[in-house]
Amino acid sequence: MKSTSQPLNPPLALAADPQCSAARVHRLAASLGLPLAREDQPPALLLHLSEERLALCKPGDPELPGALWVDFTRPAARKRALHPGRELLVQAAKVRHLASPLLIDATAGLGRDAFLLAAAGFRVRMFECNPIVAALLQDGLERAARSPYAAAIVERMQLIAGNALDYLRLPAEHPEVIYLDPMFPERSKSAKVKQDLQLLQLLDDRSPAAEPLLQAALALRPKKVVVKRPLKGPLLAGPAPSYTLKGKAIRFDVYVGG
Repeated sequence: MKSTSQPLNPPLALAADPQCSAARVHRLAASLGLPLAREDQPPALLLHLSEERLALCKPGDPELPGALWVDFTRPAARKRALHPGRELLVQAAKVRHLASPLLIDATAGLGRDAFLLAAAGFRVRMFECNPIVAALLQDGLERAARSPYAAAIVERMQLIAGNALDYLRLPAEHPEVIYLDPMFPERSKSAKVKQDLQLLQLLDDRSPAAEPLLQAALALRPKKVVVKRPLKGPLLAGPAPSYTLKGKAIRFDVYVGG
């Protein structure tokens, strides 16, 4: 993971259960540029490491009593991955006559869409700018690799903690599909916003701007560029999509290239 020296707002610290090795804890704290939590200075946000998982939580907030972690073995993830071809995203991204196309997920987030695409047979290379989100995702991948159900799927997923723009401008391998999901959740305390997304909102949004990502993706001339948008949201600046697939709340704008 890449280290970051930029202070987070609200402040974030790392805590670990006593069973975790001190070397592992200090290695993780150093890689993320985080202080260790202190009882006399409780942080507003806490990254908690246990033997079971790495999780993000907000101690002492009755409105956010739970925690956020990545779990690809949850029933919801398994249900989506059971018949991936039924999902609108897979229909938007599929490439005919290619068994396992390379797909770049330029804004991986918590990896839920990437897991679905990998279940559909794509080789998925994920990029995530936010080091905390990337750490949560990496932890989820490592745990899923030990699951009889999910191991074969996450074998097709590779995470890079960094800016996809750097890769798209000088790719090591030409992808068949590039997927962009610039829909970082807006800050809101609405009851309609799920708790995990509310916790995600508290982290700094370090995602690259959507338009430069789209321009860089189109310049590579993959077979498809797929962009996730709110159903009634505006098109990204640039050429019009070749076609659009619409769901109840979101749509996928598809740009067909070479």
